[in-house]
Amino acid sequence: MAQTAYHQLIEQTVCNVVSSQLMLLDSMDVARMEQATAKLTLEITQNQKTNQRDIEYAFHIYIFDLAQQLSTADPTVLDRLTAAIDIATLLSDNGTTDSSFVFLLLEEMMDMVSIEMAQKIFGHVERRSSILRQGMTATGGKGIVMLRMCNNLLRRIPQATMSEFAGRVQLFNSFALSERSGVNLRGDFDHTSQPHIETTDETTAVYRAFWSLQKYFADPQLLLNEEHGGFKTFAQAALQTIDEFRRTNGNRSATLAFDPTGKETLRHLTSPALLQMQFGDAQFKCQVLLQLLIFTKYVMSMSGDRIKKLKETATNKFVLHELQLSEEESKQLQDIRKRAGNQLVSAANDRGVFSRTAQFVLFHETCWAKWKAESCKPFEQPPLTALVEEVQAAAQEFLKVQSVEFGGELVPMGSEHLAEVWQTAVAPSDLSMLGEQVSSMDLMAAMNRLDIYCRDDSDYELLTASEQTRADLLQWRALRSSVFDNMFRKVDPSSHSLATLREEVFPQPSDIEMANQDAGSAMEVA
Repeated sequence: MAQTAYHQLIEQTVCNVVSSQLMLLDSMDVARMEQATAKLTLEITQNQKTNQRDIEYAFHIYIFDLAQQLSTADPTVLDRLTAAIDIATLLSDNGTTDSSFVFLLLEEMMDMVSIEMAQKIFGHVERRSSILRQGMTATGGKGIVMLRMCNNLLRRIPQATMSEFAGRVQLFNSFALSERSGVNLRGDFDHTSQPHIETTDETTAVYRAFWSLQKYFADPQLLLNEEHGGFKTFAQAALQTIDEFRRTNGNRSATLAFDPTGKETLRHLTSPALLQMQFGDAQFKCQVLLQLLIFTKYVMSMSGDRIKKLKETATNKFVLHELQLSEEESKQLQDIRKRAGNQLVSAANDRGVFSRTAQFVLFHETCWAKWKAESCKPFEQPPLTALVEEVQAAAQEFLKVQSVEFGGELVPMGSEHLAEVWQTAVAPSDLSMLGEQVSSMDLMAAMNRLDIYCRDDSDYELLTASEQTRADLLQWRALRSSVFDNMFRKVDPSSHSLATLREEVFPQPSDIEMANQDAGSAMEVA
């Protein structure tokens, strides 16, 4: 088939997907996509070798033509482009084309369009991440192409204005936690990000001390290098910086502009004229103090007893950079760390929320350092399929039991009292009648039934166990009924004093009423 025919077949398939609006779904509808691309799939499978190569080439040409039209005002171009991505994703997933075919198309597409349009296309890629990343490994296949595509895209993204987009790309570019491909297994330090420091006579001692910390942050081994000042110079610079931060906590001078939404990133501007403005910026101070906490945490983990303990289980010696510090230097380093943590609370001015979060993250970094030293052993455990099936079988067997055995006898309802209550209804299936019988007993009826069992406190002790149980149930029912009469505040539920209960609940006749009743009785007798 000629390339023109392939181009028309792809265009027809894209139109089918666009008319069905399948590219707008949050997740791909595989069944409907297969139906829309049935003709294209059939054409490829009829002659696998020739047609697959020609179709892939025709797809590249089609994507190139669409990318050229994105600058126009036609709103359907982006829909056709996302539909073509979905078609390529389906063909790569079901094995009709190469598994890395869709990422090759995306790589070319991201290079041809503007960064704003690449952000829109990447949003569609994120919605299809579940099927795109299926069966992916970082060391071969489509994983290599995806890494190359994301890294090329990250180089184009302006970090100062589109840091959020860069973060989304980095998250998409991540693999499993135990994946070793993205880990610095050699323990190399990055020496390329050190800021340029002016060394003219006009610079102050605070300026030189503050910016000299960055070279130690980039290479902690300089603590042992006397040519760069060693540990003593670092300690003096760190303490001087912390004291200067503490002095400017209440400074109301102008601060550097910073976007709290994260769309702009703070860069190191090393001009001496900006130093006082930087010291007045809380976010700038928090960034430097956090660097100081990370640095001191690393140095403490590579010195003393901690490095000795880490060497016992370490198999990757490249990440172990032992730093020999004296006891006095170790104490001074701990003091610097403590003062930096306290200053971080004051600088953030958020009641210690940022400081506690930083300390929590740094605490867990110890586990990651140990994991790297042990050559990144996989820590993901396989699912306990056999145990889950056994528990499910035991639960199903337990649910088959329809009665509970008490004292060697089978009770149909599981409890004697529940069986007795159930039998009070004329028809067990008629729950409404049972509810009517229970609710029909008011406070007066419950108290009258209590009088049958006991008249005073001594009667309760003479009752049998079953009669005491029935009396307790009736008393509870009386207390429950007293709620509707607003009498529950006067009754002590733990008391068996039925006489007291009767006096509290029922109004007692007065002496005059008693005399009138006696007089009336005498007249009746006469």
